[in-house]
Amino acid sequence: MTATAFFGNALTAYGPALAVLLLYVALQAQLVLLLMTAAFFWLVSSLITSLIWYIITPMQDAAAHGLPATIFVGVTIQEGFRYAFFRLMKKADTGLTSISSRPTSRLNQPINAFVTGLGFGVMSGLISYISQLAESSGPAILPCASCPGTDVFFIGAITTSLFIFLHTAWNMIALDGWYRGSWLPFAFCAACHYAASYGTLLTPSSTVRNGCVISIAICAGLLVVCAALAARTVDARLR
Repeated sequence: MTATAFFGNALTAYGPALAVLLLYVALQAQLVLLLMTAAFFWLVSSLITSLIWYIITPMQDAAAHGLPATIFVGVTIQEGFRYAFFRLMKKADTGLTSISSRPTSRLNQPINAFVTGLGFGVMSGLISYISQLAESSGPAILPCASCPGTDVFFIGAITTSLFIFLHTAWNMIALDGWYRGSWLPFAFCAACHYAASYGTLLTPSSTVRNGCVISIAICAGLLVVCAALAARTVDARLR
């Protein structure tokens, strides 16, 4: 059962993203490089957050609101790096278009935004969940505090998968706004990022009944809304 739990959780967390990577992104070297570069940017943002957490001692005390503060700092830095990556992409836009398989396509920018957002999400998912996934291969389960009948590793797998595609949608929405000279889409994405991240605090809560369900519902609801808005950015390009 330990192997079953491990592979089940792994496929739940990373299976959908892996399918997109293998069936679409891996077919074009340019997209693979974009994804890896975006993943590196997210990794650097995580490193900076870790350094701040290490330097500012009160953030290390989860019982004294250290965890909410860490989430705030982490999300803020991630969104800052999202904008920094956009600036880098904008400078390389002409070159990226010229080496695209379809240089004249109006979908080049949305595709690049999708792939780089996926890079953000995949690296986020790997860093946040891989240690839990390793623990799930053990001989026992760890009940979720807010949902005692549910394995916390499975809840983490679902949350990880949702966040991977949330990052993808946020990137498409934010970059579309920046290309149009508008900051409103980015502000919306940042607000959603804070909401989804703080929503995950309900999962380990021992005072909120069915907190894990509420947390997943928040992330899933945000994903539906953000995916619809991301699809609209693509549709607008085709008109």
